[in-house]
Amino acid sequence: MTHAEGERAVAEPESTPQPIDDPDELLFRQVHPNWIVDGIPSSQTFNPTKKDEGKLSIALGSKTDAEGAYRHHVEVRRLASVGTWAVAVGEASRAGRQAFPEPLDNDPAHGFVDFRGISRGDAEKAAKVLLSYARARGCLYSPEQAHDRMARPSGSPPPSLSPSPSPTQGH
Repeated sequence: MTHAEGERAVAEPESTPQPIDDPDELLFRQVHPNWIVDGIPSSQTFNPTKKDEGKLSIALGSKTDAEGAYRHHVEVRRLASVGTWAVAVGEASRAGRQAFPEPLDNDPAHGFVDFRGISRGDAEKAAKVLLSYARARGCLYSPEQAHDRMARPSGSPPPSLSPSPSPTQGH
């Protein structure tokens, strides 16, 4: 999630937001279909690109949930996602990164994980640490999961949290 043209931060440009201090707050990240390898996100999911300018966009768990973050990303911003994955603020801190709120005019839940001022190698290391936390937590929302929940009889076990079918499942 990068700043789309025409969006602007609500905060004044010279103001510096305070880092999020709740170590348990979840930071939701959308996973582009190109970032899925063997049914799980690659480290690109948590590695900002050049256009991100060191600010990895996330949705704040204190302002939305995994489904709301997904729906905003695909329905409002009209961007691709296979689902919502997350890391906690404390996990980002253990990876050496801080998270900040950065509400936008059309997205009050927007924030970012700060990768500014670090080398590409350090960014890749931090992205891999964040990915390990997100993979351990699993996919928190995907349209396939929602469909499966609605189609499954009550009391049936939930399907796999993988956002895409495993190689053993039929297509």
